[in-house]
Amino acid sequence: MITYVNSVFVSNVDSSNIVTISSNSDFASVSKGKFVFLDIDSNTSISATTTRFKIGMGTGKTISNDKGSVAEIKWSNIINVDDIKGWTASSYAADTEDVCYINLAGATGLIGSGKTLSQKGKRIIVRLTYKDMPHRYRKWTESYEYVTEDGETVASIATNIAKMINKEAKRARVIATVGEINSTSASATATVGSAYFHADSNWDNVSASANNNTIVLTAMTYDDDNSVDSLNWYNKVRFNANMYYTDPSAEGWESINKHFITGATITKVPGKTYEASAKLVRDREAQAMGYDGILNRGEGTWPIIKPGMNVDLTKHYNVVTLEFENMYRTADDLFRKTKQTVEIYTTAATSGITTELAKLTSAVVDTNKE
Repeated sequence: MITYVNSVFVSNVDSSNIVTISSNSDFASVSKGKFVFLDIDSNTSISATTTRFKIGMGTGKTISNDKGSVAEIKWSNIINVDDIKGWTASSYAADTEDVCYINLAGATGLIGSGKTLSQKGKRIIVRLTYKDMPHRYRKWTESYEYVTEDGETVASIATNIAKMINKEAKRARVIATVGEINSTSASATATVGSAYFHADSNWDNVSASANNNTIVLTAMTYDDDNSVDSLNWYNKVRFNANMYYTDPSAEGWESINKHFITGATITKVPGKTYEASAKLVRDREAQAMGYDGILNRGEGTWPIIKPGMNVDLTKHYNVVTLEFENMYRTADDLFRKTKQTVEIYTTAATSGITTELAKLTSAVVDTNKE
């Protein structure tokens, strides 16, 4: 986990976003969202012989000095090539949510004519344990109880449990649907949790069907004001599911004993968050302002002084992360290293950026990050 961030660049330039510098006049072409990799010793673009450089991005503004108006460029700290730990590049991938599949197809030993769960008055409890809540141990449980009627089938139990979960809208953090995992489908080579299972024609919208033997619980997304200047932080619902039944008509201890439904299976498919999801980029850009000394940017502070954010929540971002540890000498002449990173988020392909970094042959490169 990267815990020290010094520079975050967000570019919405979709085409070529690299500017080559060979003379001072070339800086005028560093428009908003375009990048420059500058060798600070030669004042030109980096090459295989570069030892120190910095990364800049045009802000779209101009500043005035004794030489007239020039393009404003936001710069990273100086990066020593020998102190680079490595860099990674990732391309956009859609986020997925946590999904749990409760498959009752194999529970025919308990569900069917004259069998235990097809009799009236049996309690079936689905317990969801949330792991993203700000409580002790980060866990919170919600239990949903369904009481069976005479003549229940696998389909009716699955359908009624899904309806029961969706009915509790005020405490809902998952959405329940029912259907059948069709293992004979041409798409059956896909892993459990893929889009195939939701798009399969055997999936219904909690309607009665003889094929409804599986309950799929899909995590809801966090509520957000969907704005750039927001106090919200990105988060994801994380949960596990369990299920058991009790028989209140049984004698003594057995009336409250908890039994797993033999033959049922519960499959958990963890959701994935892409490291450059737009709301994560929003959070990273806002947090990185603290490293620039921009502190009064939240509710309850006045005046709120903050530059405009570059992130666009409707965009899909690719990312390049460069890690380095520049060495410095302390006051008592000890050698220390400062952990630093440069995070580059861009809607354009990262090939131009990685090509520039690849010129630094001494850097450690890792482009296989998942």
